[in-house]
Amino acid sequence: MITTVQRPTPADWDSWYTAGWPAVVTDKESESFHRTVQPYPGMTAVDLACGNGQWMRQLTAWGVFVTGYDFSTEALRQARAAGLPDGLSYAQWDIDAEPIPPALMPGSLDLVTCRHALPYLEYARVLTDVGRWLKPSGIFYALVRVADDQDNATAQSDSVLESFHRGFTEAQIDGIGIGWARRTTYRLSARNCGIVLRGYGDSDCQPCDVSS
Repeated sequence: MITTVQRPTPADWDSWYTAGWPAVVTDKESESFHRTVQPYPGMTAVDLACGNGQWMRQLTAWGVFVTGYDFSTEALRQARAAGLPDGLSYAQWDIDAEPIPPALMPGSLDLVTCRHALPYLEYARVLTDVGRWLKPSGIFYALVRVADDQDNATAQSDSVLESFHRGFTEAQIDGIGIGWARRTTYRLSARNCGIVLRGYGDSDCQPCDVSS
């Protein structure tokens, strides 16, 4: 079931990035992603809610051409300050509130990634949009925090700090991937789960593949 929740504002996210709280990209995440997705040079990608660009810089190190979207001015400032190697670009976009950028054309992308942001978004709609943007062979990757019901109740409180720990319950994670041909999930830690989806809208849908 999709629940509407109060989300942090752009100013809240600016404060979050100014304070230096964002999670780092771990070696385990990079290795698990590379093994499962097998990125290759020349891949075209988008990173939704890209933050300060840590994950995008990892993608470009593998030769992926990637554009990052975020609605935090401070996050994008930090991302650009870290450098703009060939094949990397950023743009400001409120994914839930603003029209889809013209650059996100149907069937135009090999890869879309979204780390830690799905629980803050209208994720069913986002996944539908992502499926349209991807080529038939395209892949979607999400990193999500694994939460229980009490965690999510706390994350929806009035505390701005607590609101940055929103996640999905195990039941919600199990529901992500409906309408896709194949799903692979893997745990990176007790609190973090990687989800890889392939084949959006495939009429010959097969049961989800799940790995630990």
